[in-house]
Amino acid sequence: MTFIAIAIPVARTDAVSRALDCARLAKSHGADIVEWRVDTLAQDAGGPAAVARLVAESPLACIVTVRDENEGGSFAGSDDERIAAWQAASAALPACAYIDVELSTYHLRQPIQDAVKRIAHAGERTAQERPRVILSFHDFRGRPAGLSARVAEMWADPGSAIAKVVWTARTVRDNLEAFELLKMRAKPTIALCMGEHGLMSRVLSAKFGGFLTYARADEHGTAPGQPTIHELIEEWNFRAINSRTKVYGVVGYPISQARSPAVHNAWFRAANIDARMFALSVAPMWEAFKATLAEMFGSPLLDFYGAAVTMPHKENAIRFVEEGGGSVEASAKRIGAANTIGRAADGTLFAANTDADAIVVALGGSTVAGKRIIVLGAGGAARAAACGLASAGASVVIANRTVARAKRIAEEFAKADGESPALDVRAMSLSALAKHSFDVVVNCTSVGMQGGEAPDDDPLPDAVKLDDQSIVFDAVHTPAQTPLLRRAAQGGSRCIGGSEMFQAQARLQFKLWTGSLPPSSL
Repeated sequence: MTFIAIAIPVARTDAVSRALDCARLAKSHGADIVEWRVDTLAQDAGGPAAVARLVAESPLACIVTVRDENEGGSFAGSDDERIAAWQAASAALPACAYIDVELSTYHLRQPIQDAVKRIAHAGERTAQERPRVILSFHDFRGRPAGLSARVAEMWADPGSAIAKVVWTARTVRDNLEAFELLKMRAKPTIALCMGEHGLMSRVLSAKFGGFLTYARADEHGTAPGQPTIHELIEEWNFRAINSRTKVYGVVGYPISQARSPAVHNAWFRAANIDARMFALSVAPMWEAFKATLAEMFGSPLLDFYGAAVTMPHKENAIRFVEEGGGSVEASAKRIGAANTIGRAADGTLFAANTDADAIVVALGGSTVAGKRIIVLGAGGAARAAACGLASAGASVVIANRTVARAKRIAEEFAKADGESPALDVRAMSLSALAKHSFDVVVNCTSVGMQGGEAPDDDPLPDAVKLDDQSIVFDAVHTPAQTPLLRRAAQGGSRCIGGSEMFQAQARLQFKLWTGSLPPSSL
């Protein structure tokens, strides 16, 4: 079992009662262990007595930690002050379960090492009644040099019961090294990554036998990237994670607003499928995409079964699967972009595009035939929209800031390629749009997206008329009311947000990965 620990800082003696209340609340929410962070409390004259009270009245098994400033804590006191806090924790009845000591402090300062050994072996208490030692190492700057050697040193030390290493992930690939350390463990081990890339290590620690993972009690937490207890237990269904849990990801940049993990995880749970999806932020270069996906799919530990691919990597998805010898769905190949990568029954990869069908569905299915439609953008989503809508019988114009890109797409679709017929797709500059009339406007750019480069902008030139005869569809789904949709609503147009398309394409992705559509009730 992997425990859930809640870290609660206690800065002053007058904060003890509130800290105990916080621990009781955490217990009611499902926490297993409380870590009392007494960095500054240990420097107070009344610190030892306050620590003893925290331990004696703790509603959960507890860890007592006096974290040094060099490893992200606030303790700047003397060795004697730190030792006094540990001794008070050990003398309390019942004694604390664990004391956390930094590896550097333990090995470089003999008084600390001697005191820790005395506390761990003192008195007439049985081994179960004495505190156990967690040797730990933290690096808030990134992956520490000599990581494996440091962990091996903690494993080899006979005085420590548990090894703990925590570092700030540089990319999502750092999670894999944390998982490898857990699988190789020579004794109970905590291996976690901090920061925006490290959530996977915290949620999946149970899959690899981690001793514990941390959750936060409030909006602050004690390290970057900690989920709340509610998120960990309810949204991630942490207690059900095991060695067989499959892993999926949504890959993009930026990715902070991605809805896919919440939606697919709810569907997995409702369908009784043991799987979790994570948001994977991957820098917008082919090399970063290739390296990340190669390690995720190639990991013998992770059980990575599929990726939803979003901007700006949809074209990279095709290249990745083709270079790996996998198969690419015919429509995805013609579009030149894929939003779905999966693992076939024989282990090979496949790429597909569910955007094209989803856009047609969102705009009314067969009713798009004969409509004059503007598609804004020239990326993977725009290619999918143009192909899907033109294949359904619409007359499509692609408009983009860089006209040359739009022309290349139009020329490709206007030619029959042997398997697919020529499509009615043309290119036009943004400035020329006002000279023509259109039934539907489809935005496939990131303009207006929360967290994007232009969240307050409207991608459609002001000169283009929108009225009650127009349909405006914005593929951006966060926020629900984009600048383009606000303008369209003011003109009386029918507005369709990105949520409809998102749901449609996500349902098709789910079927590609699992063989069936998700429960319709969600």
